[in-house]
Amino acid sequence: MRPKRLAKALLGQALVRGGFWQRRLRTWAERNAVVILTYHRVTDKWDETLDYSQPGMVVTASTFERQVAILKEHFEVVTLGALLADGTSAGQRTRPRCVITFDDGWRDNYDQAFPILRRHNLPATVFLATDFIGSDRAFWHTELIYLFTRTELSRSLEETITFRTYPGPVRQELRRLAKRERLGARDLDPLIETVKALCDEEVIEELVHTLSEAVRLRRPLFPDRKFFLDWDQVRAMATAGFEIGSHGCSHRILTRLPADTANEELVRSKVEIERRVGGKVEHFAFPNEAASEALVTAAASAEYRTACFAEPVARGGALGIRPLRRLGMHEQVCSDGRSFDESLLRYWLFRAPEGVPA
Repeated sequence: MRPKRLAKALLGQALVRGGFWQRRLRTWAERNAVVILTYHRVTDKWDETLDYSQPGMVVTASTFERQVAILKEHFEVVTLGALLADGTSAGQRTRPRCVITFDDGWRDNYDQAFPILRRHNLPATVFLATDFIGSDRAFWHTELIYLFTRTELSRSLEETITFRTYPGPVRQELRRLAKRERLGARDLDPLIETVKALCDEEVIEELVHTLSEAVRLRRPLFPDRKFFLDWDQVRAMATAGFEIGSHGCSHRILTRLPADTANEELVRSKVEIERRVGGKVEHFAFPNEAASEALVTAAASAEYRTACFAEPVARGGALGIRPLRRLGMHEQVCSDGRSFDESLLRYWLFRAPEGVPA
């Protein structure tokens, strides 16, 4: 076990032996607090490609089931809607509450996560990027991972392509990858995060197009693959008690869009889900968890009652919407893809942001 991982495991064990873990659970319960968790994908296995996803987006089905069992043991697992409807005063609970959320609307949420949660009789909230539901589209970072791990792209970077128009850190990451012969999804993570931070949507689109052409591939790169849920699957999950929220339409970072375009995504995604699934959509998760006071105000005007984003926005509660912070969940929280360590999971959960009491 690597030193940093070992230190976290030892801290997790110390939390239990010293009584700190139980004390934290009791404090959360007394404060009527809630821990909100973010998942993305649940896959069969942990391998080099990670099904063309970033490591922080993936948990294996076996690890997810063990995480769910531990959550069920220590928390009351509820939906966001249950938090809004609950009028119980603080100090009357014996266990803290937890909300399991999924972002984007990946197909494996239905194929893998849904059966596991149903076996444990637990609900979840699924935030959909509506333009991708029922489509054969893929996220740009999925395409990048495929191009680098399943083609001879690295060789082409050295031989045929110049990248003078891209930011310096992006060029540096491309040069790094050009020197590697064998690449996995984890090797692409620095490039993806750099592109996400420095490039707008048009530049990202051009980059993926250029790289695809370099290896003589046309998009869509996955013509026979459905990465995302279809609406029948969404309706089946909703019928079973899962809560459906919005993650926008295009999965673009809304803080980078013109105000009118961002507001249109807030409204159009909500209308689409309500039309396709029925019921009222009251919960929004900002893509990349990036928000502003203006966007939170727009979400409230669109009649969302909660919004998930990374940092508290000034006057969030006063804007008529409940701001929520979440804790990201993935395989490496408590596993290396082969072995599961419960002490690492306890350490991770112990540090979770405390949600606003209902």
